[in-house]
Amino acid sequence: MKWSLLVFVFLTNLVFASPVIDEELYVIGSVEEVKDLAQSGSIVIDHVTEFGFELYGPAGLKKHLTERGIRVFEQKKDKGINDYPTFEEITEKLVELARTRPDIMKLFSIGKSIQGRDLWVMKISDNVEVDEVEPEFKYISSMHGDEIVGRELTMRLIEKIANEYDSNSVLRNLVNNTEIYIMPSMNPDGSFSRRRVNARRIDLNRNFPDIIRDRDNTPATREPETQAVMKFQSERNFSLSANFHGGSMVVNYPWDSTYNLHPLNDLLIDLSLSYSRACSEMYESSRFNQGITNGANWYLVRGGMQDWSYFWFDDLQLTLEVSDDKWPRYSEIESFWQGQKDSMVNLMQKVHQGAGFRLADKSARGSVKISQLSPKTRDLGSFRYQRGEFYKVLEVGEYRMSLDNGTTFTTTVSDGVATNGNYKDI
Repeated sequence: MKWSLLVFVFLTNLVFASPVIDEELYVIGSVEEVKDLAQSGSIVIDHVTEFGFELYGPAGLKKHLTERGIRVFEQKKDKGINDYPTFEEITEKLVELARTRPDIMKLFSIGKSIQGRDLWVMKISDNVEVDEVEPEFKYISSMHGDEIVGRELTMRLIEKIANEYDSNSVLRNLVNNTEIYIMPSMNPDGSFSRRRVNARRIDLNRNFPDIIRDRDNTPATREPETQAVMKFQSERNFSLSANFHGGSMVVNYPWDSTYNLHPLNDLLIDLSLSYSRACSEMYESSRFNQGITNGANWYLVRGGMQDWSYFWFDDLQLTLEVSDDKWPRYSEIESFWQGQKDSMVNLMQKVHQGAGFRLADKSARGSVKISQLSPKTRDLGSFRYQRGEFYKVLEVGEYRMSLDNGTTFTTTVSDGVATNGNYKDI
């Protein structure tokens, strides 16, 4: 039986299953050459360039492609570069930072990886033990285990905030008026083995409910790391997030899975530029204009976290590709940090470019219709709110919010950190 037929049989028995990744390849040529496999869902395509693309799939993929006359090579990794902190050392550092700054930092685990490693998240806020009604921001890194730079950047960001909170007015103002959550590693098992996938050989960034093919936002049958993030997201009110990757230098914005323009496309471009402009190496890219790109225009992604985040939770999320080399020498990390530390802070501040409301009934849930009054005039649609609060990042301008309980009010969105966020008490 031919390899392609085996793939077809496998997929018809596991509808929309995430492909098991056994081979990590690079193809010289166009993605059109593997279009049939891509449509079947049996492979993962990544980092498309004018010359070729990364390709991931089951055992026998390279042999099958070679038989089809496609130029394909195994990805080469320098196994000698192994000077990064271990998971245990990362954990020790996070514990130390939380112990040193209990006034603004709280460390907790949202679950465990397949091999039992904690999925650590650091909450950063001035009243860190209190669930305040403030704009909520989230960074998640290294869902691809071999894309390690983001893990180190987020660790340095946490350390910077711990060390400079008392002396840096920009950071202090941000922390005092925001709830910040930072997850340095979503895939610690993958980083341990220096592989893209988790311990079950599943690509976590193809493992979320897909906005095109999945009707339900269900964690059933998904990987434990994915399930942990899904549960975490559902319990919070995030309005702006970003996830870190490696293999290029660009800010990728939604949508990833459809060529249709996102309804907040101009805002997404503005948010993307807030990151890329502060990083000259990214902004001056010869491949991506101003260091940003629409996801689908680069290449399609099915089951990605970025689209899922907004489609199901109205949480705008960007994908930050922060290094051309996925696993550079550890000595190079400081250079990446110096080049992007301002970008990371800039994007966090952007969560305050928005508006929302607080209800007296903390259990209230429903919907709110948002209309922009200026400088554009348009209806943005209806959005869900829960736990008696709502907040949405928006373009600068005037807006009207109409709740399903009959309450209507107008509000102004400006660029700048607002005291505890731009909320209307209702």
